[in-house]
Amino acid sequence: MSNSIKLLALLLFVFGSFTLSAQSLASTDKIDMDFITLDESESDWSFYSDDENKMYFVDFEKLSFNLSEIVVKDQEGIIVLREDVLELPVNTIFELDFSAFKSGKYLIELRSFKGMLKKEVSLL
Repeated sequence: MSNSIKLLALLLFVFGSFTLSAQSLASTDKIDMDFITLDESESDWSFYSDDENKMYFVDFEKLSFNLSEIVVKDQEGIIVLREDVLELPVNTIFELDFSAFKSGKYLIELRSFKGMLKKEVSLL
């Protein structure tokens, strides 16, 4: 009888741990679905600049999500550039040419269906 109680306790423990881990994974997925701005550390590896030529590069492969569009806004929040990038491959390095833009601060938004990554750049 004690062996059957031990077996029952072991089965309850295993079943309980599977149930708890499934609940924690479900709650993590919900958090990922609701985010607005992505982790800033991700932008450190996905953005590269060539200040001399006023070029900015976005490495899609360094991002953990697929992009739908890239938007650039000026200091007043007016969209000065919008590019649909949904059809581009995940190993793309996208070039943003700022040579035609005036000096000032600009906001680059990398948008996906789950959220966006924002990066502020200054042109001299």
